[in-house]
Amino acid sequence: MRFFKRLEAAHLNGLSVALGVSATHLVVSALCGDTAGLAAVGGAVCASLPDLPNPPQRVLPRVLPAAAAAAVVTLLVGVTDHSLVLTVAVVAVVTFLSLMALAWGLRAGPLSFSPVLALVFAMAWDRTAGAASPWEHALWVGLGGCVYAGWARLSAVVLRHRLRQLALAGALRATERRLRSRAQRIAGAVSGAEASIRASIADDVVLAEALQSARDQVFAARRSARSRKQTDLVLGLIELRDLMLASRLDTELLGQDFPGRQWRSALADAVRQLADVLRALADDIELGTPLPEVSVEAWRAELARRLGDVSAPAGDSRLHLVSAMQSRLGHMQDDVAAMVARQLRSDDPGSPWTPERLAPFVSPEGLPLAALRPHLNLQSGVMRHALRSALALSVAYALGAALPWSAHPFWLMLSVAVVLRGNLEQTLSRRNERIIGTVQGCLLVLLLAHFDSVPFLSLCFIAAVGTAHAYVNRRYRVAATAATLMALLQPLMLAPGSDPAIVERLADTVIGAGLAWLFSFVLPSWERATVPRLAMQLRGALARHAANMLRWMPSAEEQLAQRLSRQQAYTALAALAGAAQRTRVEPLSVRLPEAEIEAALSHGYRLMALLGAVQHQVQRRSTRLDAARAETALPLAQKACVDILKGEPGASDKGTDPADIPDGDAGAWPEHLNQQDLTPWLLRRLRLCRFEARELVAALNQLQPVGERS
Repeated sequence: MRFFKRLEAAHLNGLSVALGVSATHLVVSALCGDTAGLAAVGGAVCASLPDLPNPPQRVLPRVLPAAAAAAVVTLLVGVTDHSLVLTVAVVAVVTFLSLMALAWGLRAGPLSFSPVLALVFAMAWDRTAGAASPWEHALWVGLGGCVYAGWARLSAVVLRHRLRQLALAGALRATERRLRSRAQRIAGAVSGAEASIRASIADDVVLAEALQSARDQVFAARRSARSRKQTDLVLGLIELRDLMLASRLDTELLGQDFPGRQWRSALADAVRQLADVLRALADDIELGTPLPEVSVEAWRAELARRLGDVSAPAGDSRLHLVSAMQSRLGHMQDDVAAMVARQLRSDDPGSPWTPERLAPFVSPEGLPLAALRPHLNLQSGVMRHALRSALALSVAYALGAALPWSAHPFWLMLSVAVVLRGNLEQTLSRRNERIIGTVQGCLLVLLLAHFDSVPFLSLCFIAAVGTAHAYVNRRYRVAATAATLMALLQPLMLAPGSDPAIVERLADTVIGAGLAWLFSFVLPSWERATVPRLAMQLRGALARHAANMLRWMPSAEEQLAQRLSRQQAYTALAALAGAAQRTRVEPLSVRLPEAEIEAALSHGYRLMALLGAVQHQVQRRSTRLDAARAETALPLAQKACVDILKGEPGASDKGTDPADIPDGDAGAWPEHLNQQDLTPWLLRRLRLCRFEARELVAALNQLQPVGERS
């Protein structure tokens, strides 16, 4: 049981896949014979690719299309096997159609590779299984995929509670790591590359992915006392992320003198304390470790003592800022303590969050044909990747058939398929990892070739299937090692003691990796081509978010809209951050400029932080705000920000002067600020919102061609 608790979601998923493929082989072999059983294994492996940790209701819509595609591809390969020209044509068509599935987003990634893998299995059929007509072979493959689909659904039902726990614990640990990273930055303990905005944003992207995984698992669950508790914890983490983002604001104004460093140290230690609590909460959910007692009053008293012990000059203007940061951190302490209390609470207080209200926050599902339309042109990165891959795999297969060791031309094709990605960064990473993993796998096969036990080799094969599935998106080198074992163990299982074709496998891998790298420059999809679309998405998402956040005392429905627009804005920022990361390996002539991309990301995240800070002031500190002034200022700032982000004519010249907001103290900092009347703080935040919106638009315009700027 302790070993089971130590397994991560990917490990459980890989184990389930290995057992499912084994069960499929046993069932079909028992009912239809050994030949059908071997064919069914291919169908099961192809169907297993989209079988990732998902709620039970999402399993069959993802797995069954992969099973059907594998059966159709198997039939096409079988009926064209007599002709090299026809086989190459099938490779091109299947590859193109498969990779066009990426128009449905990352969720379709595994599905897009299933037909390509089915090509390989179907081409290897005559060399492994022997007699069966193309129609029979396709039938057994389809049957194997359907049997596996039933297993996958059953496995998802059995593991659903554990997967939800692991997803929630993963989100807690990601938030813990982000808090520790934030504490390091507050303390000024990072330098060089770690201090760059890009490194900080990379941490935010990891956190966003973990939170989305938790949403997909928890929000899609049937409503019960357990799922309502988990939902409250996920929502608490999302609010904590907003507070953490707002904690970036104004930290640099503390300075680096002795009092500034002492203040920074006290604040950083308080943040680390919260990280420790989140780690304990994750351990409780994942491992059942008892939670320690927490006391918000003790936290606040300790922080106040340390901040008060700092010797600062009388009248130091930073004292107001320190008080504000102490209050901001107090909200984070309240939220963490509330999450601990919710976890310890044994009764069910109910929740206003119905499945209908939670549904918009779950990742989209389905394969609508309308999603293909925007990609039916050569400007689309999906179309370019599909055409590039179709050409590359066709050339690889034809070249493999012409090589002196033409017994396995599909190995060369498979090497190209797994290495060639939609962008140069991933292709280069896959190229290197594929070669290293193949070498490791060949060394392992040299050891296993000394064993003549078919059951032992079969067990190793099944273990390789599960390992490859578990690590394909985490550590591709491990997955490549397991894939090599799968390829080379099959002939050893059929003929123990035979030649495992190590040299051929190594040669095909190296040649295939080289071909994939060369073809990555055919119809290339450089990141600069995506900037106009990403910029438009980001400006639109932030405009919607600003319109939702810059409101006085929002209603319940307006707060729901705030959460949804916040998620969309984070997604748009993460997309731009991904482009910034990928462009770093592109040729200098097409690379996005470093300074401009970092400026755009910095202003985007600062605007998000300011919008969150404004809304937290409105909702949590409304009693210390002048309602009349706030109600007047918020709509003006809202209109100014939305107009700037939408590119309305002359909008960038509006709302940048403090005089545009009633009362001239809107721009005061920090002399006239105090903790009794927070209205000046709010007005200053609103002014900064407009400033950051204008700077963001300017930075995004610098990234785009002159004709597409606005």
